[in-house]
Amino acid sequence: MTNRDPRYELVKPMVEAGKIEVFNDIFKYIPKTKVATDLGKKVDRFNELMTNVDHFIVKDLFIIAKFCELEEETILDLMLKQYRETKIRKIG
Repeated sequence: MTNRDPRYELVKPMVEAGKIEVFNDIFKYIPKTKVATDLGKKVDRFNELMTNVDHFIVKDLFIIAKFCELEEETILDLMLKQYRETKIRKIG
């Protein structure tokens, strides 16, 4: 990623303010197409990963964390909350 999109800067303050509670909330502030492109993934594949966050490669999560200037633990926590939320919806 040569020129970092300025919208990535919105993510960290929104996490800190509690406006981003789960992984997919990130994409209220930066388009998933932008993140997919920056990761080198096709948008269709990225959409699949967003639906099943447990299929993400940890390295990719850490890259997203770096884009957003988040700690690795924070992105993993957001992913885990997303996973649990999705799991509850599928069961219930």
